Amino acid sequence: MRAGFIEKPGLAYYVTDAEEPQLTRPDEVKIQVKATGICGSEVHAFHGKHPYRIPPVVSGHEFAGVITEVGSAVKGYKVGDRVTAEPHYGCGECELCRKGEYNVCATKKVLGAGGWSGSFGEYVVVPEQTLVRLPEGVDFQQGALIEPLAVGMHACRVNGVGLGKTVLIIGAGTIGLGAFLCAQLANPELIIVGDVVDYNLEVAQKMGCKHVVNTMKQDLVEEVNKLTGGAGVDVTILAFGNAAVMEQAAKCTKRGGIISDVALMPNATPAPMALIQNKGITLRGSNMYVHKDYEILVDAISKGLIHTDLMITQVYPIEKMTEAMDMADKRPEPVVKVMMTF
Repeated sequence: MRAGFIEKPGLAYYVTDAEEPQLTRPDEVKIQVKATGICGSEVHAFHGKHPYRIPPVVSGHEFAGVITEVGSAVKGYKVGDRVTAEPHYGCGECELCRKGEYNVCATKKVLGAGGWSGSFGEYVVVPEQTLVRLPEGVDFQQGALIEPLAVGMHACRVNGVGLGKTVLIIGAGTIGLGAFLCAQLANPELIIVGDVVDYNLEVAQKMGCKHVVNTMKQDLVEEVNKLTGGAGVDVTILAFGNAAVMEQAAKCTKRGGIISDVALMPNATPAPMALIQNKGITLRGSNMYVHKDYEILVDAISKGLIHTDLMITQVYPIEKMTEAMDMADKRPEPVVKVMMTF
């Protein structure tokens, strides 16, 4: 099959002879991928720095396409259905899976890693339980965006973002901008977005964000205090993180508030634990998403409640895998999301 292949660190290219995945269980479906996004995790894999996406690999996990084959036990879908899918599933047996929190199952499987051929290939095979149908009003590129958007949706939903709440999002890349769109859908009292790149902040403004802060030029803590009367925000979502950001987050979050971390930070990242303890802040990790997050987003996009047109900044055919990966990695021009199409 056709695929974008990461052979080894620093070498990614298009191939026509990748091994096509096959159904191995009766509950599986095969999907012909029509659009797939490049995530930061794939860039890490390209550099040989991802713990699970290890070259040589057909990676990729943000996608949408058309079902071409169904297993004998599949009841809810048929050949020809337009779908996206959660690119992970849990063991189904542990306590967390039984509670519906399979996103933090210790042995969950993730598409494009651990031998599960990913969406940089023309075909993927996934369990029926992961599927989400795309209405006619949602195109394949929008469908491929649902995965990164769902990261922000989960963080917003489980942390009670909604009416009357104040929210700070640090980091305005794909995940942070997606978190903004999801927070905006919940209609909180105030949303502030901070980043160091003017272009990304301009995108946030075009999406409707009234309060953006370039943290290289402005004091984030000072700006948050101005906008909240010195109280701080109810929820801070970290879509980027390092020691400085952790300190900013603790200072910007109100007493009794929540810091929700969706960013991948090294274990040794320092945090101002005395301040977090003194203010009674809840520091909570947010790992990917669950099915409900996908369903909310598909419905919102189909109804025109979330507009994704500013998220996709570059589109390449899969044959241009090398150029697409270079763009996502080196960013010679402003990038939010690089998409590839089959």
